[in-house]
Amino acid sequence: MPDFTDPNDILADEIVAEAIRRGVLSVEGRNVKYRLAVERSEAWADPEEWVRAYVISYLVVRKGYPSERMKLEVTVPRRTPVDRADIVVYRDDACTTIYLVVECKAAGQRDRDRNQGVEQAFGNATVLEAPFVLYDEGDESRLFIRGQETGFAPLERVQNRRGNRTNVPDQYGNVPVFSLIAGTNEDITPPTTAVLETRIRRAHALIWAGGRRDPLHAFDEWSKLLFAKVADERGTATGRPRQFQVGALETSAAVASRVHRLFGQARQTDPSIFPATSFINLPDSKIMEVVRTLQSVAFTRTDIDTIGHAFERFFGSIFRGGLGQYFTMRQLARFAVGVLNITADDFVLDPTAGSGGFLLEALLQVWHRVDREFAGQPSELIARRKTDFALQHVYGVEIHEILARICKINLLLHHDGHTNIESGRSILDSQFVIPRVAPDGEGFTCIVGNPPFGTDIRDGDEEQLGGTAFRSFHLATGFNKVDSEQLILERCVSLLQGGGRLSLILPDGTLNNQSVRSNAPQLRAYLARQGRVMGVVSLPDHAFRKSGAQNKTSILFFQKFTAGEKRLFDRAFDRLRAAGVGADEAIPQALENTGQDYPVFLGEAEHVGYTPSGIPCEANDLYRSDGDSQLTDDQTGTILGEYRDFQRQPHRYQGTALPDTAAMMFSKLWRAHPSHRLDPKYHLFKLREADATPAHWVRARLGDVLARREERVDFAGREDELFTVLTVSQTGELRAREAGKGNNPPEWRGSYFNDSPGDWYRASFGDVVFSSIDLWKGCIAVVPEGLDGALVTTEFPIYQVVDSRLLPQFLQILLRSRFFLRAFRAITTGHSNRRRTQQADFEDLEIAFPPSPAEQLEIIERIAAAREQVRDWGGELRDAMMHFNDLIDGRGAEDLPPLDPEEVE
Repeated sequence: MPDFTDPNDILADEIVAEAIRRGVLSVEGRNVKYRLAVERSEAWADPEEWVRAYVISYLVVRKGYPSERMKLEVTVPRRTPVDRADIVVYRDDACTTIYLVVECKAAGQRDRDRNQGVEQAFGNATVLEAPFVLYDEGDESRLFIRGQETGFAPLERVQNRRGNRTNVPDQYGNVPVFSLIAGTNEDITPPTTAVLETRIRRAHALIWAGGRRDPLHAFDEWSKLLFAKVADERGTATGRPRQFQVGALETSAAVASRVHRLFGQARQTDPSIFPATSFINLPDSKIMEVVRTLQSVAFTRTDIDTIGHAFERFFGSIFRGGLGQYFTMRQLARFAVGVLNITADDFVLDPTAGSGGFLLEALLQVWHRVDREFAGQPSELIARRKTDFALQHVYGVEIHEILARICKINLLLHHDGHTNIESGRSILDSQFVIPRVAPDGEGFTCIVGNPPFGTDIRDGDEEQLGGTAFRSFHLATGFNKVDSEQLILERCVSLLQGGGRLSLILPDGTLNNQSVRSNAPQLRAYLARQGRVMGVVSLPDHAFRKSGAQNKTSILFFQKFTAGEKRLFDRAFDRLRAAGVGADEAIPQALENTGQDYPVFLGEAEHVGYTPSGIPCEANDLYRSDGDSQLTDDQTGTILGEYRDFQRQPHRYQGTALPDTAAMMFSKLWRAHPSHRLDPKYHLFKLREADATPAHWVRARLGDVLARREERVDFAGREDELFTVLTVSQTGELRAREAGKGNNPPEWRGSYFNDSPGDWYRASFGDVVFSSIDLWKGCIAVVPEGLDGALVTTEFPIYQVVDSRLLPQFLQILLRSRFFLRAFRAITTGHSNRRRTQQADFEDLEIAFPPSPAEQLEIIERIAAAREQVRDWGGELRDAMMHFNDLIDGRGAEDLPPLDPEEVE
């Protein structure tokens, strides 16, 4: 019991401290605020208030009376002078029926004052018709019953005394009845996938409360309650009531007190998830609602596939929507793990674990593999092998504390594997609690994940680098900032054991950016000197669109050199460098000279098992799964199947057209482009570029049939002259850019161009114009006669047709063909929504065309006639609809005004 003469001792008392954590009261400056049925603030300097704070805390925490059924300073009618009851406890949420009246006094009252306080309590209780009366001064308290039904006279103060505050009945004297009894037929049961998903989604929705709580912190509170739930499932003895349940006649305060104790005990038993300073921060009523939602579900008895399905859909929707986190769809994680062919002997790391999707997939795939490989052996042996893998072979690092806890809970609910998650620090740090994760640790045989990208890591960034010096990274040489994915990839390579495998989702810019300033070429050279680029699979543009990201990505498969392979390579490389061979060329030569050149698998996925809006679908180029989402043994016709075929006979692998796969020797791949780009969409296109040549057509480089034309316009003396500015759409239409719209000037006059930065160029009829940053979207066209002389910026290169055999009109159609739309996507660099096309790559594209202009005209006229027919049909359809409209409303040929596109959602 605290010292009731010391306010600090009151606040330090465990009962009061828990009441504060549960939001029942708080001391703010000179006042204490009570959050009861009616919020109220009182002066904290008053010693009587110290007693009242303790009594309220005691009634809630120890006796199970809901704070929302309490009021302070309740006016007592018919008493003069006006009197107020210190604390009134009601039976109902509407606070209409009174159960207990409390009179509080400062500690150390004299007998006369104490007796007077008892009489004051009785007077208030009599008027308010309360059956229980409590006089409390902290060290001394007296509990009474009253009322005609008790048989005691109104002035009786001895026979009707029921001891002190400890004898206040728990929960109004009701004895809870529990329906869930451990180890009996009335125990919790495993749910179906649909039921489980509904329950966990409902529980989270209750906590999130439609946005009232911060989404990430709501998820953290959700995790705490699930942690307590699992602890109850594992710790309740047979024949005892489950603690994580709501009994009949129980109050929210009693349920919450039990769950708080359960969480505290679980936190002490397993300190790896929540720190000792963490507590459940939810109102008692909210805890009771969540408990009622989850109480009948047996998480620890539910098979991992059922949990996996439910949590896949739940995490996907919550992370994409409520949390706004960069979420990796389960299909991508399943494929990235599948290519590694992980066994129970591997040591697996996700360097940026997030919610744990990749680690869960590793667990599931290995456990299913154990079931297959050890079928028929004792179940105890199989279970032990699974447990050993989960507890000793699965690791993760997550810098965000709350996300790390979510990851641990996610793994815990999948039956274990949560103890090796390093939280609160970046993988770039060098100081870890878990030794294996440290740069000088034992290392890993498999690393898989989706590192965040686009974030600058700067020299001195302690949050990201921790105790690591920026200069210790090879890829930081000469830079004061580096993209996060580059340093994370370097760290992953360093954490691999010799011969270890890596499967990471990376932005395409890492694989194809050409500028030395981007550091991407240096990264590719670093990879080439550390091991083998076993394969790269290009993902579609929509892979992360539902997550709110517009990035183009690919999956890199890499294997680190063994110590012997690295020595051979380094010696050969150093000899070549000493002989004057450039560093870039020394890489493939060193591989060739040591007999270590190797094939690289290339694949391009158009379909990945979900639509651009994130809805699951059957179309999936990556892999095939059964009804339980396990990878099937037969992967024929999928990229995973092709990769497995490639691994069996890499030097004989031929590739396929659907899905689009191939293999190239690394030396050839490295030399195929001056920047040594590694993105598969580029190389797959180049490998088959010559295949698209109809019989009798001729082939030529675009750079040979087109010539760059730069006619810079001088606006001196032409300030009042009006000009036309071009823009090109994704449908290949050139049109005049509208003045006065958006950031455009009111008029395109020469005075505007004189004052604007940059140069402007004149395009002529028949010129080819494209957008350097949006060519991959199809923004290319031939200038029509009506726009002759229009202007473009330097971001719109202009080319003139210089081959007399090629008609500009035919080139316009050719550049809009499916072949060239694929070509433009293949040659672009970068990974954002605005990807750049380099002039040299554009000019290196080859085209095929009939050598006869007459044959070209025939094709042009046939397409033009078809377009005209479509326009005619469109006009006929419009006339028919207008006639129908007039038949209905009699308003003739009236057109409704168009909607403003910016106002349409």
